[in-house]
Amino acid sequence: MFLHEINRAFEMVDPLAFQSRYMAWWITQEKKEVQGDMKVSDEDLDFGLLMIRVSLLSIQCLPHARYPTAGVFSAPIATIEQWLCSTADEIEKTTSSKKPTLTTVQHRFYHVLYLKNYARVRECWATLSATVKDAHEIGLHLKDPGFPLTDLEKEFRRRAFWNLYVWDRFHSAFFGHWPLIPEGYFDIELPIDNMQPLQVTPYMLTPFTDRIFHIKLARFLTAFMSPPSWKQDQVTPTIIEDFAERFKQLPPPFWLDNPDTSWDAVEPTFPSKREMLHMFLLGTQASLYRAFSDPCDSLHQNKHAHHNYRTDMLALRHRRKLMEINCKIIPSIARLYMLSGDEDGGMPERLFLFPTSLVEALAALGVCLLSVQADERNLLLDGIRIEPDEELRHSYAIFFDGFNLLCRQGQKHSIAKRGVKILESLHGTLRASLRSPDLLNTENGGAIPEINGASHPSYAGGYQLEHALVSFHRQRGERAQLAPSVTLPEWLPSFMESPGRSWLFHDMSAYGDLLA
Repeated sequence: MFLHEINRAFEMVDPLAFQSRYMAWWITQEKKEVQGDMKVSDEDLDFGLLMIRVSLLSIQCLPHARYPTAGVFSAPIATIEQWLCSTADEIEKTTSSKKPTLTTVQHRFYHVLYLKNYARVRECWATLSATVKDAHEIGLHLKDPGFPLTDLEKEFRRRAFWNLYVWDRFHSAFFGHWPLIPEGYFDIELPIDNMQPLQVTPYMLTPFTDRIFHIKLARFLTAFMSPPSWKQDQVTPTIIEDFAERFKQLPPPFWLDNPDTSWDAVEPTFPSKREMLHMFLLGTQASLYRAFSDPCDSLHQNKHAHHNYRTDMLALRHRRKLMEINCKIIPSIARLYMLSGDEDGGMPERLFLFPTSLVEALAALGVCLLSVQADERNLLLDGIRIEPDEELRHSYAIFFDGFNLLCRQGQKHSIAKRGVKILESLHGTLRASLRSPDLLNTENGGAIPEINGASHPSYAGGYQLEHALVSFHRQRGERAQLAPSVTLPEWLPSFMESPGRSWLFHDMSAYGDLLA
């Protein structure tokens, strides 16, 4: 299960190399048992820990329809999981003083993922910190660590370092932590991964290709939004426009629109990899435009707003772009749920990553819709009435269908249930403030087009509202700020101030003891 279902997302270990070492490890242990040799080397302990951590990640997926467990185990899965955790903890106590190795970094990394899946945030962060410390001690951040390495060893080290880098940036974006790996204090190259080439020209395509783009996204995110001193850049329309142009072209199997699915037969993990990459790429793009969810300051009424722009067409287009992106993210998450077999038991991401990403996307889209409603009310007071276009109807349909998906997940999973609670006031406000049922009368009856397999409408046109607002504010000569006529979510100020997802975790009461 691990090599086929879980390792696809990180590939800290190479399947062929891992299986070869696995067989050799067992042969060694059998020989020692025959000879009565009770000594266990540090290397054996490290690899034993790696196997335990791998097993624990697999256990998080069980029971699963594709991996029936009835009659396979002599003890309940929960009992086996508890025993493996206790065993791993005891072994780690005996190895804590030894010099770390690459295998140490690998099994610690998989422990980070295990803790992440159960949303044990503090323990996960502490384990990641220890893993980064071990990586630094063995010179994993250096292109030349000072001792000879084979090409295969170099590739494993590159994979290990950059997986840690990506997860470090993930913590920074999600929880607002300081990055543990400082930018500029490493010179190790990106993974080359020429071990399993599927295609060499015109580009090398391997099972690890998607991970390269995750790394690039993490570096992009770091450059844009990590340092607090760069906060002003996040609300400057022209700077956002420049950053938005930096996303690189993806290989055909990973295209955002009309990907080449013929490769799915060559590499069966591509559908899941593609959707996961799309979710992170679109989420990164959405972070760029977060500050423009309310470009006219119609909602948060901040007299000391740090925005350095007047209402202009570019800022208003950024809001429309944010809506467009989240209308793609929500169906992408729905497809990930289906690909992971969640209805039958599911993959471990359902425990944390999927529901929180869905909450983030719904919150961003919902705030944009509230902002549009507030702007329309301001214009209506000035005698200007704007009819909703197809794009706006589509956005409402996506929001309500996405919220229904979260509610369905909330019936089974506690984190999704808490997400429903976070968003229920926003959902209620949007539902109650609809001017007309016609807003949801899209061509396909209000269902999300992408979830049903069709393409969503183009966002190229329909800028009546934006043009009217620019004209309105120019005539006023100042930013018009009228009190909203709806109740706003209590988390709105945190949402406005945070470009990442950390607004979800500023107030720990939002998830309570679910995030230990």
